[in-house]
Amino acid sequence: MNKTKITGILIAILGLLTVLIPTQIFKVCEAMDGKFMKCHWTAQVEVALGIATIVIGLLIVLSKEKAAASAYSLASAINGVLVILIPTVVIGVCGSADMPCNSGTKPALIIAGALTALVGLINAVLYLTSKKKD
Repeated sequence: MNKTKITGILIAILGLLTVLIPTQIFKVCEAMDGKFMKCHWTAQVEVALGIATIVIGLLIVLSKEKAAASAYSLASAINGVLVILIPTVVIGVCGSADMPCNSGTKPALIIAGALTALVGLINAVLYLTSKKKD
């Protein structure tokens, strides 16, 4: 198995981590008085992005064309950036710094998103600069 296929697996694992962070590892706030906090909606979007990242990682592993694998890698990098933007800019998390979603979920998602973006970008560069046919 070559390095770029391994990075595809790593991207899929980071996608799974993106799903698990707000749902299992650093759970977001429960509904309060029947109303959902902002972190609930952030978690919903992160789960969707995580699932998309898992699929993209698997597509990288299964891809036989370098151009397609490179495009999938760039898509995973974009997903990584979105994982960061959802809790920080687009939706956010609860306003209180003491809330678990602010002290645990948000930083963990930022790290997972940064790693996903970095691995995706590196993988795209590896595919584009690779001389031999994979």
